[in-house]
Amino acid sequence: MAGALKILGDTLDRATQDAKYWDVACENVVDLFGATGALLPPGNPKFRGLWMSGTPEMKHALVEYLSDQWHLKDPREDVLTRMFERGYASDDELFPDRNAKAKMPFYRDFLRPHNFGNVCTIRILTPNGYWPLTVHFGNDHPPLTDADIAKIKAIQPMFERATKRANEIAHTRIHEFAQFFKGTQSEVFIFDADGNPCFNADASGRGQSTNRLQSLLPEEISGTLTLELRDILTSDPTMSLSKAYQFNEDGHTVNVLIIQIPPRLRHFFMPFKACAIRTRCSDLSAIKQRRLREQFDLTATEITTVDLLASGKTPAMIAEIMSLKPDSIRQRLKLIYSKANVGSQVELVGLYGQL
Repeated sequence: MAGALKILGDTLDRATQDAKYWDVACENVVDLFGATGALLPPGNPKFRGLWMSGTPEMKHALVEYLSDQWHLKDPREDVLTRMFERGYASDDELFPDRNAKAKMPFYRDFLRPHNFGNVCTIRILTPNGYWPLTVHFGNDHPPLTDADIAKIKAIQPMFERATKRANEIAHTRIHEFAQFFKGTQSEVFIFDADGNPCFNADASGRGQSTNRLQSLLPEEISGTLTLELRDILTSDPTMSLSKAYQFNEDGHTVNVLIIQIPPRLRHFFMPFKACAIRTRCSDLSAIKQRRLREQFDLTATEITTVDLLASGKTPAMIAEIMSLKPDSIRQRLKLIYSKANVGSQVELVGLYGQL
């Protein structure tokens, strides 16, 4: 067991820095227990989304669990109650007669075909409340043994330390992300999985709690904002879906770019999922943007890219801001070069200065 715990500990150390390793940690748990799947779902629904951590088989079953509405027919609710009271629990405690359990539709028609016949839930204290680490076993796996319980007690503090550390790192990275815009005319709004604002950072880089979602866009546009956010929040993080808006406010041009926060900047259990970058342009900036659009047929996203480049941001920094890979920004710049008839970043910035 010591070797398996060492592997899990090393993986959790990596997970604090890179969210993709939480999936690997779940695979380590499967190996440790001789299980068939593991999942770490959040206890609070507002944290849920496509970023839930687990083994591939469990994630695949989860899609069916929700799409076929098995979550409305799940008879294991008392397992969670017992888990909160004691720290762990299994469905064998609720349904000790396995033959009778096997005839229940939830087990017979959903769990057993996936070889998830028995479940053990382990209470994990995260910075955002208690979360159940669910470990599923094969249909014929025996009830929990004393050795299994010893493993449970060994991994609980490991996960709790890792989630606490990852939470600290994610908050630091979100703050650093907002600092990209310090000294600019931009304001950054951070949203949770339901599109509710968490906080914003103003042009000086100061962060504060906010409920200014309604002031982000004009009233005639903001009616669709929730739907636009939902598209972004539920998209695959690798797609880097974004939405761009431009409108006039008090005689000034305002640009709003809404993007999904890159997974590297936060963790799956963080409430932060998307952000909006709101820029109130000066008269000169508005003129430059209009000329980029009218003379070179640049899109709103391409214009934002040029603005960021002209403000001193590198392609790598722009990629970070826009939730894209640096190669994607380089490809976008090549297209912009072609439209603007320039051959380099220097020439593009020079053209921007002459507009």
